Amino acid sequence: MGQKYQHHEQGCIQKEFKSCPRAAKIGVLPLALDYFTINQGIINISRRLDYVKKVGVTIAALLLAAVCVGQTQENIKGIVADSASHRPIPYVNVIIKHTYRGTTTDGKGYFSLPAQPTDTLVFSFVGYKTLEFPVYEWEPSVILMPEEVRMLNTITVEGSALPNGYEHLFDEENIRLRNSQQTIKFWYPKDKKERMKIGLAKKEAVRVKHYVDLMVKDDKVKNYLMKRHKLTEDQYYAILSKFNQKNYAIMYYLTDPELLSLLYRFYESETN
Repeated sequence: MGQKYQHHEQGCIQKEFKSCPRAAKIGVLPLALDYFTINQGIINISRRLDYVKKVGVTIAALLLAAVCVGQTQENIKGIVADSASHRPIPYVNVIIKHTYRGTTTDGKGYFSLPAQPTDTLVFSFVGYKTLEFPVYEWEPSVILMPEEVRMLNTITVEGSALPNGYEHLFDEENIRLRNSQQTIKFWYPKDKKERMKIGLAKKEAVRVKHYVDLMVKDDKVKNYLMKRHKLTEDQYYAILSKFNQKNYAIMYYLTDPELLSLLYRFYESETN
């Protein structure tokens, strides 16, 4: 009976070789060997044929699949344009169906995308119909996308005048104004009081300047309101006096458009 020597490490098994002079002359056993036996001085080597065959078939199949994929994949090119004007459409989504792979058209509507003949390209863009084209026998071409028209339901918009939105908006400014006017103490010298009064008057003139320019010096607003509401001059100034009393705390802080809008609404409410 021959002796069996298991091959279980990389290289050769030094311990087993020392007990067999003939085997020691062979040197290194390859990794693919399963075991060797010594029978009447002759070394018989057995291999894992089944295992080697399975590994070889698997590697060959993987290499064949990689070669096939590399050979069948194509670079699909084209231009996407509007079907009516034939103008290129930028930023159109070009996706391979049932995948997350894709691209978008550039500023001139051009796209380029690697795909296989079995793939299907999906073109989509807001306001246009979604299109699908198979890659099989693809040639560089122009994709014309038609617009997608959708009828919307009729809606009705109703508006109403809002209440005075400026109320209490300038309370802090008015508080500072009142505090500044109370800084003139009764024990101040007469000349100091006069200088302070002149300074306050100048500040007040600057504060009300745009109101005076718009409402007093220019007759356009007065003539427009008198004509629109069929008012006499006395009636116009009577309503204007009410407006000033009601909006004194805010009217000097508003811009011209804001002041006119507030004034026109007030005259509408007073004359209707």
